[in-house]
Amino acid sequence: MADITGESIATTLRLSKALSLSRQGKLREAQQLFAAEGTLPEDTLELHALAALATGEGDYTRAQRLWRLLLQREPGHAEAKRMIDSIELWLSRPAWFQFIPAGLVVFGVGLVLVLVVWAMGGDEPVPARPTPRPVISTPVNRPQSTPPPTFTLPTPVDRLRHAH
Repeated sequence: MADITGESIATTLRLSKALSLSRQGKLREAQQLFAAEGTLPEDTLELHALAALATGEGDYTRAQRLWRLLLQREPGHAEAKRMIDSIELWLSRPAWFQFIPAGLVVFGVGLVLVLVVWAMGGDEPVPARPTPRPVISTPVNRPQSTPPPTFTLPTPVDRLRHAH
């Protein structure tokens, strides 16, 4: 029982260390924790982690072999089945298809830049402002306008006065 617990703790520590390394982008180093000197782990949990790391690194041929090995050891492993199917689908596509996501990003950025330039006026030349001419003030004799007539509305008191 002590050996099982000790091995379990060692596996947990390796998994924790591998997770830390993978978060730092050190996928090769993380894989070395489980496959030192080219050997494959006996523990299925470590094999699962190794397959996931290989997939994350983009080494799909190796990842597919590891997922298949995991599926041989645990025939009902749902994630292994799903990952094998996903990798097979990915590898069956033409090579140019793998660049579509990057191409879409480049196209999207280009489209945004075109729209921004277009919204700002594009390549149209900015018209030169005419040179202002000096204003010469001359007195203008205009007839004085009279203000509009003002009127007031009758109030109720005014109505009473006119009624008598």
